[in-house]
Amino acid sequence: MVQPLATRQLINATEDDLKQNRLGVMSQSQVSAVQTHLDNYQERMSIVLKRAIFTAGVITSVIVLLVFIRILPLPLAMVIEFIVVGGMVYLTSDFNRFVQQLLLDHEAQAVRIVKGRVSQYTMRTHPLYKTLRVELQNYRLVDEALAEQFGTGELYQLYVLPQSRVVIAAEKTGEKGTGYLR
Repeated sequence: MVQPLATRQLINATEDDLKQNRLGVMSQSQVSAVQTHLDNYQERMSIVLKRAIFTAGVITSVIVLLVFIRILPLPLAMVIEFIVVGGMVYLTSDFNRFVQQLLLDHEAQAVRIVKGRVSQYTMRTHPLYKTLRVELQNYRLVDEALAEQFGTGELYQLYVLPQSRVVIAAEKTGEKGTGYLR
C-alpha cells in the first residue's frame, strides 16, 4: 500500500531506486555510488597502510634505541611494541574487511529490506562510516549527511547491503492509528 507523498520521506533515493530496491537489487545509480565509495576507500586504504608502516617503523626504532641506552627496560618495551603494532594491524585489517565486504556487495548488487525504529543516541563514528542503530542492530552510513536525516524513534524501511550492512536508501513509513493508550 503506497502512502501519500506528503507523509513519505525518501532518504538518499528516488522512486526508481526504491522500485529496484523493493525487488532486492540495486539501481544503476546506486551501483555507481557504491563504486565511487569503493574507489575512495581503496585510495584511503593505501594511504592508511603507508602511514601505519611508517609509524610502526619510527616507534620500533625509538623503542630499540631507548632499550639500547637502557632508559626503557626490555619487558616494558616489548609490551609497548605489542600494543602499538597490534593496534595498527587491527586498524588496517578492520578497514580492509569493510572494503572487502563492500566489494562483495557491489558485485552481488543485492539489497536486503529492514524495517524498524531508528535511534540516533547510539550512533558512533568510525573513520570510514557512521553507525545507525535500528531496533537491536547496527547499520552503517557511508555518507555523513544521511545521519541527520533520520529521526529518533521514527519507523523507517531501510534498504541495506547484506555483507557490509551499509544503508543505501531509506523511506519513512507512516503509522496508521497510532495514539496514546488511555
